[in-house]
Amino acid sequence: MSNYLSFIRDKLISSQEQKIPQLVILGLEGSGKSSVVSRLIYGTISDGQPPQVTCYINVTYGKSVITVLEADEETARESPYFQDILGKIDGIVFVIDGQSVRHIEASFEYIFSLFDKIPQSTSILFLANKTDLPDSVPFPDLLQDPAFQVIMDDINRSVSIYPVSIKTGENFYTAFDWIISRMTGRTPLREEVNPKRVIILQEGGVPAFDHTFDKSIEEHDSTLLGGLISALNIMASTIFESESVMDVVKLGVIKMVIRKMGPWSIVLFVDRDDSESKAQSLAEEILNAFIEDKERDPTKEMPRQIKYEFLSKIPEIAILLDQQPLKKEDY
Repeated sequence: MSNYLSFIRDKLISSQEQKIPQLVILGLEGSGKSSVVSRLIYGTISDGQPPQVTCYINVTYGKSVITVLEADEETARESPYFQDILGKIDGIVFVIDGQSVRHIEASFEYIFSLFDKIPQSTSILFLANKTDLPDSVPFPDLLQDPAFQVIMDDINRSVSIYPVSIKTGENFYTAFDWIISRMTGRTPLREEVNPKRVIILQEGGVPAFDHTFDKSIEEHDSTLLGGLISALNIMASTIFESESVMDVVKLGVIKMVIRKMGPWSIVLFVDRDDSESKAQSLAEEILNAFIEDKERDPTKEMPRQIKYEFLSKIPEIAILLDQQPLKKEDY
């Protein structure tokens, strides 16, 4: 294990030279830290997932690439190599099992055993996991825990805590927006654009995919909309140079952001005043995920649960999906 940790330490130094932010995931056994890594990588978790002793991987989160290191309790407490690693990282996520007072007290005892090894410049995110389960400790009670109050009273540290369900994804990406924004200096994802609806069109304007995030917006006819976008793009390519397309269309309080890749086009509905550059970037991420899924199986139908599988790989979208639980008829 010491050789492997020495290897990881050298890799982290290399990541620092490449300016890749580094994040450590900590927590007691069974708290859910391996599931955190799984959700970051795949957008979901697997039941019965075996715990990791030490995991090291680069993860793409939105437009950021971060190095993620997960370590078990024994390694974090006792390995001098890991103590050295703690002094070099940009952020820590500490997963707390909120099912009982005993679990919470043990978690805070664990973090205090490492506290003096963590630089004050390192941002710390606490994930109060499983607080949605029956008989779990109410989140307000957890906030009043004396150990947590001591941590929050350290005005020189950047610390936050969120109640989450790593299993369902509830509040997960909102929490990670907080720490990723502090590690990278970028604006949190949720503050930049508010997707309302996404439609993906085949060549000729035929709708191939449609998902509405905000049920309060007016339901447009997808076929008519596809014809409108196709006509606008034909007009643009006729008036301007041959490859030109209409990229933004404003209709009242809604803005349609349009991107084209090969035979596919995507129309992303957002608020009129949302950032166009961020909306275009998000539209490209969705379309790329769709095309990758189609290339794996061009004949596959896309009922709602399949839509969730590829949409949930995109952090901004996964936040919205948290608010739209699947129903039996969607399968």
